[in-house]
Amino acid sequence: MAAVNSLKSLNRHSDQVSKSDLFKIAPELLIEEEGFNPRGAFIEGYFEQPKVQEHIRRLADSYKKGVYVPPIAVVVREGKVLIRDGHCRNRALKLAISEGADIRKVEVLEIKGDEAAQTALILTSNDGLKLSPLERAVVYDTRIKWGWSPKEIAEEFGRTETHVKQLLDMLDMPMDLKQMIQKELVSAYSALELYQQHGEKAVEMVRDATERKGNGAAQPKKITPKDVASKAPRIPKKVVTAMHSSISTITQRLDAFEPSHDGEAYTLTLSKDEYEELRELREKLAKLEAKNEEKPSK
Repeated sequence: MAAVNSLKSLNRHSDQVSKSDLFKIAPELLIEEEGFNPRGAFIEGYFEQPKVQEHIRRLADSYKKGVYVPPIAVVVREGKVLIRDGHCRNRALKLAISEGADIRKVEVLEIKGDEAAQTALILTSNDGLKLSPLERAVVYDTRIKWGWSPKEIAEEFGRTETHVKQLLDMLDMPMDLKQMIQKELVSAYSALELYQQHGEKAVEMVRDATERKGNGAAQPKKITPKDVASKAPRIPKKVVTAMHSSISTITQRLDAFEPSHDGEAYTLTLSKDEYEELRELREKLAKLEAKNEEKPSK
């Protein structure tokens, strides 16, 4: 037998080696499918952010020098090569070519599986910038809409069910607050804590704290709950829990709403326990509102 000095030749002589789904294609064939990539959710200009630009710059320099860059993951649909992981690499590749790099073909990895498997790749890949909690939440939410439960999502990605639910709760925050998170003015978890304590007022509180901290700089300092004025009324944790439970009772039973003959009204039958729970929540909120009104302004 001739000397075996490559995987290609070893593959011909051993069933323990197999070919992969690596191919080389022209860079111009790569297509980014709109709406697939959760990166930059809720804000515009994600790829123009300084840290992302630096990442793309480093990748472009690697392409120009011939340094190894992990292959871009793709799927092929009706003759179109759609990127599934490697959006920054695609931009770096185009940047390197625009600066004179004579790159005629680039290595890509064709992946298999359904949309769930393809979006999972974005969360599990270690080749690019880490997803923010909000961006992870977008991926989790897609699975919720596909009928997955938080427990199933947690098992898929090796996380806790609490973690999944916490991130999904972030999607209920006001758009302004989510944009502040994506601009790194406040951490996702601090924003969620503030929102759960203060509701919609959290937006203005973070905005005021940002101005006090002088966050007009290129590298903004993240706001924490400690930076926010403490004189704003807080919603007690037990009230937040009661609100979440009561709202879930209703939203989880949307299919049980019965429309009227003209479709202009809907009726939902509640059990006695559910009715009492809502009454108790109303009383807690009324007491909280009265308590806040009694506090003298400073």
